[in-house]
Amino acid sequence: MKATRCGYLLPVLLTLLLSACAINPVTGQQELMLLSEADERQLGSQTDLSVVEQYGFYPDGALNSYVDSLGQQMARLSHRPQLDWSFKVMDSPVVNAFAAPGGYIYVTRGLLAAVNDEAELAGVLGHEIAHVTARHSARRYSQTLLTSLGVGLGVSLAGDYGDVIEPLLQVGTGLLFLKYSRDDERQADALAVEYASKAGFDAGQLANFFDSLERMNAREGEGGRLPEFFSTHPSPENRQASVRQMAADWQRRLPERTLRRDHKGYLQRINGLVYGDDPRKGFREGDWYYLPEPGVQFRIPDEWSFDRSALQARMAAADKKALVLFEVKEGTGLDAALSEFVEGMQAKVLKSTTGTRAGLPSRQVISQVSDQQRTIRIQSDFILGQGQIFVFHGLAEDAEFPSRHALLAGPAASFAKIADQNKRERQPRRIQIKAAPQSTSMQAFLRAQGVDKELWQEVAWLNGKQLTDQVAVGEWLKVAK
Repeated sequence: MKATRCGYLLPVLLTLLLSACAINPVTGQQELMLLSEADERQLGSQTDLSVVEQYGFYPDGALNSYVDSLGQQMARLSHRPQLDWSFKVMDSPVVNAFAAPGGYIYVTRGLLAAVNDEAELAGVLGHEIAHVTARHSARRYSQTLLTSLGVGLGVSLAGDYGDVIEPLLQVGTGLLFLKYSRDDERQADALAVEYASKAGFDAGQLANFFDSLERMNAREGEGGRLPEFFSTHPSPENRQASVRQMAADWQRRLPERTLRRDHKGYLQRINGLVYGDDPRKGFREGDWYYLPEPGVQFRIPDEWSFDRSALQARMAAADKKALVLFEVKEGTGLDAALSEFVEGMQAKVLKSTTGTRAGLPSRQVISQVSDQQRTIRIQSDFILGQGQIFVFHGLAEDAEFPSRHALLAGPAASFAKIADQNKRERQPRRIQIKAAPQSTSMQAFLRAQGVDKELWQEVAWLNGKQLTDQVAVGEWLKVAK
């Protein structure tokens, strides 16, 4: 495994020796950069394929077209209008936005739910555009290559086995989650204000987005998890005040323009947006994990931890010596999936059998994978669905495997079709836009709308309000039901 990684890094390091400096399109200054513009485009394209496979895009063509149109408008006014820019909505409930090299920009549906007008969204998109135009994402990747850091989210799901089984996991999207510096963030804020202002938006609304995220963090309490956006986009000092000042400066430079916000128009576009976790993509109840869309379920071993990231899941024994990874992959052939696994892992197949799981064709394989330090044995199950392959990998140290085999094989052995129609038809909450019928408190409005009490604070936050705030008669507001 290590030799393969070094072989991958060698041409990059040779590039560094031959041509390590490039001109930054924004500053005009030379900087260390291992990626040419052609390299950026290629890397962005590869990352985009990984995003499609691992997360998927939110299946609303009109909303995706709207976000792309808004982003393209500002990208044409940026320092790198020649890039083939792409703006897409990721089907994820977290509040975040990402930029990949080459002009690939992503926002989550969770972020769209948290935004309150078009100018605010324009500011967020401008901020991500800036990370590309100033080559922040490309520079982060260059630094990652130099230090040979692992960047896969999937690797973190694999725990102590991450280094050994890295080829199993989709690491292409890891680039999206590397952390920017505060200097990068200051520059991206300034460029976002410039791009949004030139496109005719009230760029000061970007500060409202940052205000909203900080209120979210305060609502979760001291020690609560930071919003995902701040985990990758650290907040510089006096951020909101700086953004508002820069926006005011640009308004003075563009006195002939009426800068727009468009609150109602934006809310109309997100009416019906899926909010929170989408149970159709998978949900846990008790010791069972259900996948309603393909209509299957499997059992989580007793007292094992469980977590998931998009189409991947991990189950781990308390002592961390046994681990089961699950994922759903696109595919129509078990042989091809098995060959990809064996070749990618450089695995030694010890046993291979064919059979069925829940009436579906399956292959079971026991294999060994070694690095310089240890040998891992893997119980793998490949189950062929309708254009999908369900994959289970149970891992343990070679010496531990015989005593752990039954547990490792358990989730795949329990794989079955969902019999409970209610679980098959589980539906997500959605954002609904309602006009307040009378002047009242936010809390009273949410009660009258039938919003679950446990969501009141969260939905108030979505609207940029506290529960005690007054809403005006006719005011347009989001509810989640």
